[in-house]
Amino acid sequence: MKDLNLLKRKLDEMSVNELYEYVKENYPENEDIGIGSKKLIIRRILNLERNRINAEEA
Repeated sequence: MKDLNLLKRKLDEMSVNELYEYVKENYPENEDIGIGSKKLIIRRILNLERNRINAEEA
């Protein structure tokens, strides 16, 4: 969870354009998550990361 908090802080400091570029670089298969408000984009990224962590633990 500590990693998710660090990621959230990093994403909060980015502008919307920086977030869109971050999504394009790190989630090329899910580019549509970069569309919407800043708050929505951050929530989608955090959900993807949380799901990835849960899948690795299972």
